[in-house]
Amino acid sequence: MTSRSLVLDFEQGKQQTSADMLAGISAQVEAMGEEDDWSPKLLYLVQLCLEELALNAMTYGRQGGLSELQVSISPGVEEIVVELHDNGAAFDPTRDAPVPDPDASMNDRPVGGLGLFLIREMVDDLAYRREEGWNHLTITIGRAQ
Repeated sequence: MTSRSLVLDFEQGKQQTSADMLAGISAQVEAMGEEDDWSPKLLYLVQLCLEELALNAMTYGRQGGLSELQVSISPGVEEIVVELHDNGAAFDPTRDAPVPDPDASMNDRPVGGLGLFLIREMVDDLAYRREEGWNHLTITIGRAQ
C-alpha cells in the first residue's frame, strides 16, 4: 500500500469547474480503493470526506486567494490518512466551523456547517494546523469502518 498524492492547480485549472476537479479526485480514490481492496463503506466514507473538504476549500478558499489544493492519501494496515493542504484563507474546521443543531428543522437551520459536522462524527480523527500560509487538514479513518 503506497501513499498517493494529487495537486490541483487552480491557476492552470481555471477552465475546470469544481465538479470536474471533484470527479477527478473521486476517480483516483476509487482506483486506489479497488487496488487496496477497501470495503465499499470505507471507499464511500473516504470519497464523501474528500468531496466535502475539497469543495469547502474550493468554495471558500478561493475568496482568500486559493490557487492550489494538494491531496495525499496514505492507506495503512489499520487506517487511512487523508491530508489536504491549501493556500486559501485560514480556516480551522476543528474550531471555526459552526456546530449545527441536527434536531432543528430545515427552515430554522442556517446554510453551512452540516458537512463538517458529519465528517467530525464519521472519522476517527480530524486535525488542523496553519503553517507558512497553508491550511493543513488531516483526517484519519479506521479500516474497520
